[in-house]
Amino acid sequence: MYFISYSKLPSNISAAVYEGYLGVGFVINFHTDIIEDISCTLLTKVARNFLKSIIIGYNIKDGIEPLLERIRMRFFGHSQKSVCVIIKENFNLYKEWKKKEKNLILNEKKYCNELFEDNVLFSLEDASLYPEHSLYLISYARIPHNMSLAFFKGFTGIGFVIDFRNDIILDCCCTFITDEAKNFIKSIVVGRRIHSIEDIDDIIDAIEFSFHGPSQKALLTIVKSNYNEYCEWKEENTNILEVDEL
Repeated sequence: MYFISYSKLPSNISAAVYEGYLGVGFVINFHTDIIEDISCTLLTKVARNFLKSIIIGYNIKDGIEPLLERIRMRFFGHSQKSVCVIIKENFNLYKEWKKKEKNLILNEKKYCNELFEDNVLFSLEDASLYPEHSLYLISYARIPHNMSLAFFKGFTGIGFVIDFRNDIILDCCCTFITDEAKNFIKSIVVGRRIHSIEDIDDIIDAIEFSFHGPSQKALLTIVKSNYNEYCEWKEENTNILEVDEL
């Protein structure tokens, strides 16, 4: 699961260039409650990696206070208070989600396997060498103003590289700041088909189930928009598709 929260930063630090807000996301294994990765919009790699060294591997079952104490004891950046606020918020979001989905987690683990079983990641040795039978399209949606990536004119975008022979998403790009958030979205959509509205509903279910950030609604809007654009392209290029089938 991916959860991300934001907090206002002091005005005198460089990270405030991102609209004055800091974002920290947690990738949590909901079977073990362990934080397996984090994303962070602090500007310097050293600061981001230092927070990772403190947070990754922490088990939420141990409560939030020991983790906050680690931050207070070891991380003395001006954003310390903001980081602690975000950690509390992510902790609460996860607890609320897990309480809400208790029956799903305990009794319907099969659902998760079915939800992602067809998501086979494609590995391209050279991302610039996409096959001739593929196309690229991208859509945008407005996001909440208090997010770090709002500096992209208040919008986020997601692009799909699609194999139009079989309607499979070969690759995906997005305008998120952190690599962790980008990779998490890739893990959801790459390898999936977008042949029908049912396929799109499956992708939307996967996003709603596993991606919990303020940009979730924007992501759903973009997925639908990309699908509509793809359908329009197929209608306008039936001659190409017919030749390819031959």
